[in-house]
Amino acid sequence: MRLNNMLNRKKTHDDKGFSLVEIIIVIAIMGILAVAITMGVLGYLEKARLAMDVHNASMIKNAINTHPFPSDFQGREVAYTDPKTGESESYKRGWVYVDHEEIRCSDPSTALALIEAGLVYVSPATERNIRDCEEYGYKWFPPGPDHDYIRRSAIDEYVFYNDLTAKARTTWNTYQLDVYIDDAGELHLGGSASNQERTGGHSKDEESAKIFAKRVGLDDSLTTPIGEQHSK
Repeated sequence: MRLNNMLNRKKTHDDKGFSLVEIIIVIAIMGILAVAITMGVLGYLEKARLAMDVHNASMIKNAINTHPFPSDFQGREVAYTDPKTGESESYKRGWVYVDHEEIRCSDPSTALALIEAGLVYVSPATERNIRDCEEYGYKWFPPGPDHDYIRRSAIDEYVFYNDLTAKARTTWNTYQLDVYIDDAGELHLGGSASNQERTGGHSKDEESAKIFAKRVGLDDSLTTPIGEQHSK
């Protein structure tokens, strides 16, 4: 009887579970590990998204570089004063704006640059009409969705949707490639990006723009007052 009592007491002692403090420590460690793993995965995903955006933006840049912009390019008139020299210049400016939802081309020439490079797709009839707009200097927009073309924006942009849309989430969530044609007819490129949510405008974040400009090969660009653009 005495031996049985001793065995029972030993068994009870050996079967004792974790204390509350031990459980709390284990949970805390698991939580720290989960956060670290999650942050690592998110960081890896953001790097992959950035790489995809840089790849797509570089293709847009190359498309703009190779398109023969006409002398009567339908860009928006802008004036620029160099902050270092004080010299003033005037440009016709166009752009390709990209966010998570769509791609916007400011004029027929930037739209044709993307179409010719195979970055966006429209029907042959639509392409011919846009080409006529570029050649004869008038405005025309497809009446409805046509392949990648989805609509006309409120400021007369050609709006497209496909996989070219922006992928990054934290470094930037919008980016833009700009084309400037100077008085001599020479083409200049610019780039900008933002990680700010748009509320009634395009809030450009200077640090995001610098990172973007460097990654797409505009790292020797100048900061200009044109919407915080970074222009080469």
